[in-house]
Amino acid sequence: MALPGLLLTVLAGRTVPTPLPEPVLSRLRSAKVTETDSERSAFSLSLDAGRSGPLAAFDNPLLTSSPLQVGARVALVVTLGAVPTVLFDGIVTQTELTPGDRPGSATLDVQGEDASYLMDLEERDVEYPALTDYLQVLAVLAPYAAQGILPAALPTPVAEPSLPTEQVPVQQTTDLRHLAALAARNGYVAYLMPGPVPGTSSFYWGPPVRVGLPQPALSIDLGAQTNVLSAPTFKTDSVGPVQVTGTVQDPTSGQSVPVQARAALRPPLAAVPLSAVTAVRTRRLRESGTGTATATVRAQAAVDAGADAVVGEGELDGARYGSVLRPRGLVGVRGAGWSYDGLWYVRQVVHDLAPGSYRQKFVIAREGYGSTVPAVVV
Repeated sequence: MALPGLLLTVLAGRTVPTPLPEPVLSRLRSAKVTETDSERSAFSLSLDAGRSGPLAAFDNPLLTSSPLQVGARVALVVTLGAVPTVLFDGIVTQTELTPGDRPGSATLDVQGEDASYLMDLEERDVEYPALTDYLQVLAVLAPYAAQGILPAALPTPVAEPSLPTEQVPVQQTTDLRHLAALAARNGYVAYLMPGPVPGTSSFYWGPPVRVGLPQPALSIDLGAQTNVLSAPTFKTDSVGPVQVTGTVQDPTSGQSVPVQARAALRPPLAAVPLSAVTAVRTRRLRESGTGTATATVRAQAAVDAGADAVVGEGELDGARYGSVLRPRGLVGVRGAGWSYDGLWYVRQVVHDLAPGSYRQKFVIAREGYGSTVPAVVV
């Protein structure tokens, strides 16, 4: 990609990804990677599929000699300045050839999903007697180390393994969906993090990352320091926040115990949460066969999941920003005014790369208005 200080490296192979041959790489027109905090990451490559060479009359060379075949492992690495970042690690799931009716118009589109695709291929029936959710996660992830997927799981705050004589946890779906279900009921997230080297990834299972060092700030309406392509839009959704109340039967005493969760317990990113200035919906807790502590955790998970009621959307200039914005972490905003300045959680980033251009479309969210910090990282 002909942008000063920017280099895109594409690696592909049936088992171990290696750099694309120059004849294939020279045909690359654009690349796109979509990363979110709730779904699998995806990528697409667009290549010039014009025929050339002695075998062109027989078949398209990209279809016969390119490593970008369905089922191949693909890694995309973006280097800004001297810092390489593994942007994507996954599997080619689809190719689409569009023959052209004039020179230079033929296109090959290559699409794929991140390596967690390998965990979503087979539905399984598995029992996990006396295993907590965390131990189930470790058991599910263990076999995938051979495919370059390493576990990065954190224990849950409450662990109440059920007695095998009372209840046996059962998996009746794919490994990926089972991990996602276990995460959701604990207020956790489950996703693949590419890297640290091409062809490897870490599977994170734990609470959303809302602490730590924020990424460089999104600068709005600040003259030469502005790094967004246009002013982002901010919207407020009062339907999302909820509070949860209900009762659960204690398995030991048989007594009904009240359970409630009124406010999010995640580290606050806004000075004034929306739940403090408007009425929120109330949901009833409907749990059976669980202890009081587990029911409380699941009620709190529902409250935390709906807390981010203020959402911002915009687009960055990659060259001005000088970094790769990643989802599932924090980023600062400055220049938007008191209500929207401060720290935000990054929900989604779409990376669009083409010769001379690197754009990053982003979606950020938090629970309300006003900054909780006096300054942000630039």
